Amino acid sequence: MKPGQSFSHVTAALLLGLPLPSALEEDPDLHVSTVHPAPPPTARGVAGHRLRIEPEVVPFAGLPVVAPWEALAQLAPLLAVDELIELGDAVLWRWKDALPQLEAVAGTPGRIGGARLRAALKEMRPGCASPGETRVRLLLTRAGVPMPELNAPVTGRHGQDLGRPDLLWRAERVTVEYEGDQHRTDRRQFRIDVERYERFRDDGWTVVRVTADDLVGPRRQALIRRVKALLAL
Repeated sequence: MKPGQSFSHVTAALLLGLPLPSALEEDPDLHVSTVHPAPPPTARGVAGHRLRIEPEVVPFAGLPVVAPWEALAQLAPLLAVDELIELGDAVLWRWKDALPQLEAVAGTPGRIGGARLRAALKEMRPGCASPGETRVRLLLTRAGVPMPELNAPVTGRHGQDLGRPDLLWRAERVTVEYEGDQHRTDRRQFRIDVERYERFRDDGWTVVRVTADDLVGPRRQALIRRVKALLAL
């Protein structure tokens, strides 16, 4: 790495632990950027970029890496709006005060993919801990379900800590929990989930458990109808 170079785009997102679509996760190249007029790096296995807009760079494990909101903006031309929302939610989960930075990069004049990023920004929300949770939120709210609280703490009727459900409608005492495969394959996580669900049910809450299969095909509408019925919509 020469002075003025930084890891960017896909490589920055992966280094920072941000979730990407599998097609991008499998990108074999290292993405390294410079700022105009410096020439982009050229080497075997390196995808070089020359940026017109100087990015914010942060040290990460001793490496110069563009800031997470910069990486998101750089990937905007490659991602669909919903994928950008998932990535933006992940940024806001890890960097909870990053909304002003996301708004700034989205509003930079002349940025490629800026319009798509601005469209995604309207539906980004802090509090979603995984892309699956974001997909559930988008499915329900776009169908007219009120915006839930996201991973908010809940206290039981007797003052006990019940946990932090993925999505929650407090007045109606309804929670929705998204379960990725790790909730099934990780024995410790499985036991934790079961205990948490029982605590909520014992306190009079309804727990709706959702998997990836519920977000596609006819099951999408079934999930929407069920949640709306529980919320008396």
